[in-house]
Formats: sequence, C-alpha cells, structure tokens
Amino acid sequence: MLKITIDQMYGYLADFFESCTWSTGALTEAGNSLIERIAFEQRPETVSVVRKNKTYDSGRVVEALLDVLNTLVNSHNVAHCLNFAPLLPLIPDFDQEKTDYILYILACTGDPQYEALIRRETARFPELNPEEYLSELRGRAGGRQD
Repeated sequence: MLKITIDQMYGYLADFFESCTWSTGALTEAGNSLIERIAFEQRPETVSVVRKNKTYDSGRVVEALLDVLNTLVNSHNVAHCLNFAPLLPLIPDFDQEKTDYILYILACTGDPQYEALIRRETARFPELNPEEYLSELRGRAGGRQD
C-alpha cells in the first residue's frame, strides 16, 4: 500500500491547482478552506495538542498549505476574493519563512488595507523588505477585478 505524508498530499494539490480550470467561485471556496486550515494549524491550542504527537509536524503542514495557497493565488489571480480574517490575528506567531509567504499572498490582493500590516510584520524580520511586498500590492491594486 502506497503511503504519502500530509505535506506530500498538499504538494499534489498545489500541482493540481497549477492547471485546474475551476470557476472563480470554486477556487475562492478552496482558497478560503486553505486559509481556515492554516489558521487551525497555527492556533496555540492546536499547536500544544499536536506537539504531543511525535509523528505529526504542524509546522511542515502549515508550510505545505501556504505553498498550496501561494500556487492557487499565482495560478488563478483570486487573492482579492479570499477571506484572510481567520489568519490575520495569527500572523505575529509565524516564523520568517511563513510570514514571507503570507505577506506576499496579501500583497497579491492589491488591497491597500494590508499596507500597515506589511510594514509592521516586515519590521520583525530585517531580511524581509517591505517595499517588495508593497510594490506587488500597488501593482496589483491598479489591475484589480472586483
């Protein structure tokens, strides 16, 4: 019997999203489900329970989920349709690599409401340049299709 890890499964999902032809509504629903799952995996109460399970690496799962969400956003330009509310209060708990993913995805929305958040969160990590995200955000703001 073939066994794959959870993060491998999400890797296959990312590959699928590169070429699927779902409607914007279906892609938005999938993206919102990914956001909900990332938030669930990142919540302190979930992390403390998961730490007791030596075979489950929540950090790797979150990273894989962020990769899927990034692929979805880059392949289908639906970031502006997604609901990031479940994830926003948890952003300060993410490490640099995961914060980088999240800020890029938020920049892809083209929504100026994320400018202050981008500035605040990049200040936590000197290696993250806020202007890279803000440039992406401003570039997408001009071409938003609401």
